[in-house]
Amino acid sequence: MRERYYILILLIILSSVIFLMIGSNSLHSNLRKIEQYDKKIKTAQEKLNSSKILEEQLSQFALIIDNSLTKDSAFSFDEINQFKTRIGEIANQSAISINRLSDSNKFSQPGLIECTYNMELEANYVQVGQFISAIESMDNLIKIHALDISPAQTTNKQEVSTGPNRYKVTIELSVFKVKKEV
Repeated sequence: MRERYYILILLIILSSVIFLMIGSNSLHSNLRKIEQYDKKIKTAQEKLNSSKILEEQLSQFALIIDNSLTKDSAFSFDEINQFKTRIGEIANQSAISINRLSDSNKFSQPGLIECTYNMELEANYVQVGQFISAIESMDNLIKIHALDISPAQTTNKQEVSTGPNRYKVTIELSVFKVKKEV
């Protein structure tokens, strides 16, 4: 009878060991599958993030293209005034004084419409950098032809000693539109 108990105990121990081995193997295989799925999810998430960034950049580019296509043969007065207003807002945000702002239509290559703006500003270097960055971020095709920076003439000596150096900045830039083919 004792031998039967030993055999029964050995069978119980053997079945416990087999059960634990099968459970362990099953657990390891499931953990490997989970790690593989995690890698796939991480890769898919990176692709999703990249596509979101790319979509954002392309939507901005699409906006620039939409703003740069026209059927008209010249800029309208509303477009010119809207651009001048936006320049004024940018200058106001950067605390820049605009001394002169004029526009003129230029003859350009076939299929292009060009409007040139000449500006004379008074600002310090930081303000000029902010102003140019803001102009570059506008939703138009813009080309800066000339940028001239020279010291501003100041008559008040206190203003010179207390504030940052002010400069007279002359900017010539063009805004382009492309004629749509009909």
